[in-house]
Amino acid sequence: MCPLARPAPEFSLEISGTGYIGSVKFLTKQEQMVICLIFVLLLTGWWVKTWRTAHPPAAVPLAQKS
Repeated sequence: MCPLARPAPEFSLEISGTGYIGSVKFLTKQEQMVICLIFVLLLTGWWVKTWRTAHPPAAVPLAQKS
């Protein structure tokens, strides 16, 4: 065995056409929760923006503006 040889990674990913092979580190539970939280917050923000665009506030009559 060559002294410069590295042990094989537990899981490898090959990007076709490039010949690139790299190891893939799976995310921990905490990292998964952070990504899920960010995703949920983005979806909630997009939903609120869409709802507000579709349902603009009612116009206030001139008599009530003082």
